[in-house]
Amino acid sequence: MQTYRIRQLRLEKGWSQEQLATIAGLSTRTVQRIENGEQASLDTLTAIAAALGLQVSDLSQAAQPDNDNQSEQAIRRQVEAESKLLSMAVRFAIVGLFLFAINWFTHPHYLWSLWAIGGMSLAVTMRAVRTLLLPEVFSRWQRQRLEQKLRRLH
Repeated sequence: MQTYRIRQLRLEKGWSQEQLATIAGLSTRTVQRIENGEQASLDTLTAIAAALGLQVSDLSQAAQPDNDNQSEQAIRRQVEAESKLLSMAVRFAIVGLFLFAINWFTHPHYLWSLWAIGGMSLAVTMRAVRTLLLPEVFSRWQRQRLEQKLRRLH
């Protein structure tokens, strides 16, 4: 008998069975049966996988090892967000220096590059605030907004 980790994946997204069923275009009872170990058709699994943003093969994999729990996944997401921030800051520094050099050698009396550097600084600052100071606020808002939209469907 094939077992699926749909319940685990659904709970990681913070979805109820009803929400998953609505997004996948299935009945709630179908989701309940699959989570309780009953067999599912390929069409049903494809709909659930699409709703979760995964491949069908990802649904039937064995459960992740104990060290891959939700808190570790949250830490991994945070580190990934921080690395994206660092990458953005490095790109900003390189592009900013390049623009400033061009500006300095072509029109040193008018520093137009400062406007571009200021705009990029604002973008980096906003990303830093979101990544370092408010990481949970946005994910909580996204979950609440999704639940709100799903309630309107009912």
